[in-house]
Amino acid sequence: MGKKGVKGGGATNDKEGKNLLGQPSFKELENGRFKCVEMGHEVPYHAKDLYANPKHCRLGLIDAAVARNQPPLNMFLPNPLSSSKLICKLTGDTVNKSEEHIWKHINGKTFLQYVREKGS
Repeated sequence: MGKKGVKGGGATNDKEGKNLLGQPSFKELENGRFKCVEMGHEVPYHAKDLYANPKHCRLGLIDAAVARNQPPLNMFLPNPLSSSKLICKLTGDTVNKSEEHIWKHINGKTFLQYVREKGS
């Protein structure tokens, strides 16, 4: 027997908040290569799109956004005890340093309740 459900209804790789911070920005160098502004890595032209998806690039974008106090990460501080976590300034909760977990936190009931209380 076949699988129940809709055709092609398997799990997808699209996660909520996957590209919360967008793509990294690049600066063209004199030698024809490109330099990632946030991380400082040099990549050839054909590897620009591939460079944006690995975990180390995504973590670098998060670190850069927290350091520059850019929204939506202006509500977070680096955790002094663990480099893989962030602390929410508003709720005091510890959040894993991944776009998916940050997305879930800022759209969660507790965070939104604190935002409403602070706004009133």
